[in-house]
Amino acid sequence: MEKILEVKVDDNIEVVLDSRFKIKGFIQFIRLSFNDLEIKGDTYKIFYDKENVKNHRLLVQTLANLYKKHKKDEATYKKMILNFKKDVIVKIKKHEVTLDEEALYITIRKLSSGEFEINYANPNEKVYNYIKGLFLFDLLDMDKYKMVVSLNEETKKIVSALISKHTIMGYKVIFSVNEEEFKKSRSFSVEGSLKEYLNKIRNALELFGAESIYEWDNIKKEYRRLAKKYHPDLHRNKPELIRKIYEKKFRRVQESYELLEEYYKQKVTC
Repeated sequence: MEKILEVKVDDNIEVVLDSRFKIKGFIQFIRLSFNDLEIKGDTYKIFYDKENVKNHRLLVQTLANLYKKHKKDEATYKKMILNFKKDVIVKIKKHEVTLDEEALYITIRKLSSGEFEINYANPNEKVYNYIKGLFLFDLLDMDKYKMVVSLNEETKKIVSALISKHTIMGYKVIFSVNEEEFKKSRSFSVEGSLKEYLNKIRNALELFGAESIYEWDNIKKEYRRLAKKYHPDLHRNKPELIRKIYEKKFRRVQESYELLEEYYKQKVTC
């Protein structure tokens, strides 16, 4: 269902805004930036204040940009900008979800540049095992309600194919996913490669519970602990699927440590 976004410019600038938009920070801005403000439930009326013109203009500009982006309506956009001195009324329209009791709800979300998560609101064993089979060799972790999977070009293709399905094994499925997160990588660029490299560094630091590369002693200590915990020799008698998951985790620990070790040497020699 399309998100609700309506604008009427009359005596006031009145905006109806769907709660599915990322509005938490926007509401905080309204509450903190305006003294001449009236709040009734999910309706915010911001009165124009000559002493606070900068924030009022910013408020209208933000709403106008949002409207232009989603509605492609240049005329209303310009009308909002020209009338920025009017009082603004923002009504938050709460999105109500009507659940289909016969459907299985599955959420797929990106966790980092190297991982994503599949969450099952109401798991079904047949569907769960079907999806598990698709990602068998990229599984990093799993329990009854979720799977953590390596994010790479192959798994992106699988996700794209999976979310196009409306039924799996005869069961109706409804996917919740940001498709932009699972598009194929763009062509090479220096800026993009640098960003990806720094994201890998950040993810590796998180894995070892560190905030900075200069916590090197703690990183080495945590590396030894995790390498021992996930070492394949300790899990050789477990079922094949469990062994493969631990092998994945062990390989991730090794690769993350090698990445940080190289990064650390670059830093200390600079």
